[in-house]
Amino acid sequence: MPLPLNIPNSRQERRIPPRWLGWAVSTLVFALLVICAKPPSSEYVPAPPSTGKTRLSSSTKSVEKASASGDVLVKCNLVTPFDDRENNDSPAADGTLEVTVHRGLAPLASNAFLDMVESRHFDHKYLFRVVQGFIVQWGIESPRPDGDDSHVKTKFPKVDIDPPPANVADSSVRSNVRGSLNFAGGNSGTGQVYINRGKNSHLDKEPGSLPFATLDERSMTIIDSVYSYKEGLGQVKAVRKGDEEVKRLFPRMSRIEKCWIERE
Repeated sequence: MPLPLNIPNSRQERRIPPRWLGWAVSTLVFALLVICAKPPSSEYVPAPPSTGKTRLSSSTKSVEKASASGDVLVKCNLVTPFDDRENNDSPAADGTLEVTVHRGLAPLASNAFLDMVESRHFDHKYLFRVVQGFIVQWGIESPRPDGDDSHVKTKFPKVDIDPPPANVADSSVRSNVRGSLNFAGGNSGTGQVYINRGKNSHLDKEPGSLPFATLDERSMTIIDSVYSYKEGLGQVKAVRKGDEEVKRLFPRMSRIEKCWIERE
């Protein structure tokens, strides 16, 4: 028999509280604790549903043609400007890449990438690192042929890391598998991105390494045709010097000619 809540005097009848009262009090206390609990600092806030124009950030324009899930389509023209096709055993890489940016799943990295596209950061960027079966990487600044470097930026804000997806379906999209795209080193501040040419899921364990965009298989066929120079031959120095140096030392190096956000 449980003890009473109070001890009555000899003239009062001893009253035993009903059993349900204890359960009610416990439930009330638990509810108060849940309401007052501080939310985790990395709480994921999904992007608002699209209404035809999706606001990227305070520093960019509105982007049209965003789906209800927050996806934004970016297209990039890839060319191989100095390749002598007649003397090579395979055609030079050329075509338009279609990059689906999953803003609803990774808003921080996606907005940083889209801001770079809007600012023309990825225009005239050489694919300076191409590793068979691994990655293709670009984003290092190179002098523009028209001499207009007024809008060129070499440093970008380092955004926080987007939290990992909460379900299995989204996890497959944000994994380092063939066709996925992410910032090099998981750091938007570098302005460099890479595309996985194969399954590199071992990269998922590194901080900030979960991709935020994907390319379709047609686009990956173009990526597969990009010529691969051995690493460490001076590609970065050549790219920073400009077109003439790239043409002299790495004539089969491809580049991103222009990127833009697809609008209706």
